[in-house]
Amino acid sequence: MVASDAVPTGLAHEVIVLGGGPAGVAAALLLAGRGHDVALVRPGSQPTGALAQSIPPSARKLLEEVGMLSHLEGAGFQPNGGNTVWWAGKEARIEAFDEGAVGFHVDRAGLEAAMLPALLDAGVHLVEATARSTRESESGWTVACRAEHGQALELRAPWLLDATGRRGLVARSEGREPDRDTTTLAIVRRWRRPGGFPGLAPTHTLVESYADGWSWSVPLDAEVRCFTAMVDQRHVSLTDADLDRALDAELDKAARVGAVRAGAVPVGSAWACPASLYTASRFGRPGLLLVGDAGSFIDPLSSFGVKKALSSGWLAAVAVHTALVDPPLGASAVDFFDQREREVYRRYRARSADFFEACALAYRHEYWSARAEAARAAGGRPGGPDSPGADVHLDQEVPEAEARRALDRIRALPTLSAVPGRSVRRVERPAVVGHRIRLADHLASDDAPQGLRFVRNVDLLRVLDVAPRHAQVPDGWAAYNAGGPAATLPDYLAALATAFAAGILEHADDG
Repeated sequence: MVASDAVPTGLAHEVIVLGGGPAGVAAALLLAGRGHDVALVRPGSQPTGALAQSIPPSARKLLEEVGMLSHLEGAGFQPNGGNTVWWAGKEARIEAFDEGAVGFHVDRAGLEAAMLPALLDAGVHLVEATARSTRESESGWTVACRAEHGQALELRAPWLLDATGRRGLVARSEGREPDRDTTTLAIVRRWRRPGGFPGLAPTHTLVESYADGWSWSVPLDAEVRCFTAMVDQRHVSLTDADLDRALDAELDKAARVGAVRAGAVPVGSAWACPASLYTASRFGRPGLLLVGDAGSFIDPLSSFGVKKALSSGWLAAVAVHTALVDPPLGASAVDFFDQREREVYRRYRARSADFFEACALAYRHEYWSARAEAARAAGGRPGGPDSPGADVHLDQEVPEAEARRALDRIRALPTLSAVPGRSVRRVERPAVVGHRIRLADHLASDDAPQGLRFVRNVDLLRVLDVAPRHAQVPDGWAAYNAGGPAATLPDYLAALATAFAAGILEHADDG
């Protein structure tokens, strides 16, 4: 840790990371772990009143990779055991995570405090100050900071990662644009109920939609829950004095989530923060990356926010590490990061359209129809309120509808009868290999000329090898897992469906 009162002016590093949230910390930890001189700038006073967040079990692998998992496990956070959801007027959908697969419920201050020891252990130079401005020159970046007690200091580095979230210290001048079709305000308050909240799973996130908004509740311990209402800020004019009353009114509209407050006592006053969506037209250029929420922000519909931030920080570290140790691949590494970040946002918007369309049908309210239309446009998918919802999330570079049809056919066939596609070929494209971005073999076809390699971390080269040798999907899955890093059956199915949709595989009777 570099104490604020001991930081010399003009301290030079290889990388400066602005922001102490999960995206910035993940990037700093990985870069420091690979031997780079990294300075992370974050305010000395930690956030208060921040939104509670749910981290799903699927983020554990990322947390372990970046060196945070043991620190979160030792922080005493409330476990995240699943979700209970009342959506579009339907009965409760209870989504319990698999036994032994546990995530975390956190608040931002607690999360940042838990991540601090990991930074110190990794040798990251922690600068407790507020970044005030940045200046770019041919030699790199200069960041002007001010410590809490007023001391000014400057940091220099050839690489700058903006992980300042919604503040977007650099991102706002790099083409970041809000989604002007929908605006959202989050109104938040905590309630305490001695003895706990009866009648519901104590480790579940609760989510409920209603005619002109939606609400969610996250348990922070056995007796405290954070409640949030998501409203359209264009139709709400509030002062601080109105927030308690306004939140109560919104939670009363959410009959199930709102009823959980019965017998509970408010902890502090309600507060509000902007929660509108935004994205960048470009997430990076040589010397600069926009990481996590600095580059894009999504609705917290599926506990994906922290995992998205961790993934962004991880990939940013891979890209910068590649550029520092292999400069000729630097531009390709930045382009790879940029394309992945834009695709993450696009896919999320495409998938969220299904949720919004269901509510548009159920409530016939502009709040939901406007969101559905905006999500379809941003996600690049056609459709309307009558489009069928997705039952499987497929990570692919091919049209989602084609992958769904391929998956349906796989399920319907008595045997897979897979053969290599007639136009399948190998091409070299950038890919993450180990801790670097390298040129690696991808599978291309007439239907996917840009090439594919990984779908949900399932290697399509290995799928192309095992699928034609096994008539039954479970046998092919077992062979895949026996030959290298294992995949879950849903992930293997997603990759298999993508391979058929892209023409990498064909069914023998299609010839």
